[in-house]
Amino acid sequence: MNKKTGASAAATATRVVAEDHVDRMLLVWKRELPDLDLATEGIVERIQKLQRYLDRAMNETLADFQLDRGEWWLLGALRRSGPPYRKSPGKLAEDIGLSSGAMTNRLDRLEDAGLIRRLPDPDDRRALQVELTDAGWQAWQDSVGAQARKEALVASALEPEEKELLNALLRRLMLEFEERTGKPLHHEVKAAS
Repeated sequence: MNKKTGASAAATATRVVAEDHVDRMLLVWKRELPDLDLATEGIVERIQKLQRYLDRAMNETLADFQLDRGEWWLLGALRRSGPPYRKSPGKLAEDIGLSSGAMTNRLDRLEDAGLIRRLPDPDDRRALQVELTDAGWQAWQDSVGAQARKEALVASALEPEEKELLNALLRRLMLEFEERTGKPLHHEVKAAS
């Protein structure tokens, strides 16, 4: 991002005159809590409210595809592994932070729905591999596409350079949280090897 892009996006953001719900709440906090850092509170409150909107949209999308969030994450973990979209149950459990018992239950539901299959591990007769079926690949693909269209509607309020600036600022916040806690808060996406 160059300084020109950042300046342009900042100028666009300051042209906004309409007040949102958070602005009205900040006025109360200014009166009631004069020592509170209102800029930080505004950022945090807006991120939390946007997350609620995005969660609601995601829950609606998943309901349309008869998936829950955990099943969707598991299908995504298999998809991210790359062709042939196959992993061991233990590796999947590690990737998405589940116990082996919870993983077994989730795999059972997805297998019953025809979205995954369990196969013998060709390298270890005692082990299994979990593979995404064509139906599972399509369910994940279609659900991601549907959710991306909803998210694009939200993001359409921003100009391309504003999206770049917002992404850069949010990335800085994420990196700070990860540095302070020592790890990402949610599922770590690992590149396929």
